[in-house]
Amino acid sequence: MARFSKQDWLDLGLTRLSREGASGLTVEALCSAAARTRGSFYHHFKDHDAFLEQLLLAWKQRNTLDVADAIMQQPEEKRAQTLSDIANMLDQDLERAVRKLAQSNPIARGIVQDVDEVRTEFVVGLYCNMGLEETLAREIAQLEYAAYVGSQIIWPGMTASDRIRLDQRFASMVAKAFLKD
Repeated sequence: MARFSKQDWLDLGLTRLSREGASGLTVEALCSAAARTRGSFYHHFKDHDAFLEQLLLAWKQRNTLDVADAIMQQPEEKRAQTLSDIANMLDQDLERAVRKLAQSNPIARGIVQDVDEVRTEFVVGLYCNMGLEETLAREIAQLEYAAYVGSQIIWPGMTASDRIRLDQRFASMVAKAFLKD
């Protein structure tokens, strides 16, 4: 049997969090799903809290930092649309599960707050680069991000294509109202 790496545990944790919520993240549930012993788990993580922290940092890396890096590789005129496409294709079940976990877990809450700040600031930067004044860029970014997160909760079954369509509508409205030459 191949060794189960730290990354394997994190991948399993993200999958279980997306599918089962926090109840799928107990050490017992993880070990059972991985067909590994508790010793294998504790070889990589000091305790369950350390696992949760690493799990949420892995989520932050994949769903925020890696996304931002991918966007910045695009030509400036394609960044906003690429961000919409990538963000709306993320695992929305995982996004909701992380936020639900953050309601009761201070480790998750701190990381989610950091992610929200990083994501919002990233969008502020995109709008500033498009010519908006920073205060207005921040207000629009906050509204757009609140709509993104809110839609995950209000319409959990909304398809990625429907989310992208709504995001395109929002971008069109912003462009017409604020990005006039």
